[in-house]
Amino acid sequence: MSTQALRVERRVLPECGTVGLVYAAGVSAGMALGRFIPLSSGVRGDFGLSLAAFGWLVSGITVVGAALALPAGLWIARGDLGRVLGAGLAVMLLGGILEVVSPSVLLLYTARMLEGCGYLLVVITGPLVLSARCGPAAERGALALWSTFIPVGMALASAAGTLAGVLGWRLTAVLTVVPAVVPLVGAHTWLTGTGTGTNDARQHRGASGGLRPVLWLSVSFSLIALLGVTVIALLPDLADHRGVPAALGSASTAVVSLASVPGGLAAGLLMHRGATPRRLAVAALAMPCAAVVIYQVSPWAAVAAGAAVLMAANGLVLAALYASMPTLARSPYTLRRGYGLLNQAGCLGSLFGPPVFGFTVTHTGWPAATVLVTLISLTGLALFWTATRTVAAAG
Repeated sequence: MSTQALRVERRVLPECGTVGLVYAAGVSAGMALGRFIPLSSGVRGDFGLSLAAFGWLVSGITVVGAALALPAGLWIARGDLGRVLGAGLAVMLLGGILEVVSPSVLLLYTARMLEGCGYLLVVITGPLVLSARCGPAAERGALALWSTFIPVGMALASAAGTLAGVLGWRLTAVLTVVPAVVPLVGAHTWLTGTGTGTNDARQHRGASGGLRPVLWLSVSFSLIALLGVTVIALLPDLADHRGVPAALGSASTAVVSLASVPGGLAAGLLMHRGATPRRLAVAALAMPCAAVVIYQVSPWAAVAAGAAVLMAANGLVLAALYASMPTLARSPYTLRRGYGLLNQAGCLGSLFGPPVFGFTVTHTGWPAATVLVTLISLTGLALFWTATRTVAAAG
């Protein structure tokens, strides 16, 4: 009897409750991704890490996703999405706890990869739950909101990092681990029993489902996502290079991280009013201009403002790219495959972005980052336009 009542309670969870619960899971994943960014000096000092090695630690959570996101996306969607989401959050919690107590570099990196397994489950399952539980009218807005989970999570992690001088890096890291408990309980309470339907095979056989547009979209997403994660990851080190106090650098990083959220929400609003993702993606052209200010101007206020502009444009473009996937993926099977590929590409960008930029900056100086931002943003925009060219011509 109690089981039957619990099932009824799960069915009547409103769409806004589902969106909020799934988004909380995503934000927890974003906090895990950004955990070590504001703790750079403490972690590097305790473990003797170079800037490049620290970049690998920051992005190491995405190693598993970079290798397995596509097959994982196809496998995950066949089961109970709520249970998979809860399992991912549980694994993230375990990995985070091991990182906090880690006495050695080996255990630190191993725990980071374990946490990456949970991160992979969360970031793939989240949009699938939204697509399964939300109606067509709410789906696009929910996906636009979902696209902001990384910057919001990283901003919260950076805000917690301002306490590192008082609590030390280990206790501060705990503050970024425990938020996963709430969505973990919620996923097991209200989201179990969520599936993607039983007609996927029939719809897959009846759909053309070309992979090339989805592939171009995924690579474009990888490049644009790379820029946002990297700018935030390197901002504390840039602050240190400019002689800015660590507390101010962490606070600036938190505020700048949040700048992408209005961009993502604005994209959802503009698309609701009829703007096409192709038009919104032109905002990518603002990122090279902002990079000139970030890496070649001295006053810290100007640097932070330039970073905020870059992140706002980044959030808007990522939301436009994310919302384009249902248009390019014309069947449930292709949609699962598309989200898996999209997340795998995003993980690859998040994985290689900070260490590549860190290596380049170490050997050639901060101005070289401007060149990288310019090349990457323009390439990402060109690939997105290529991916959506057929849809635009048909419209």
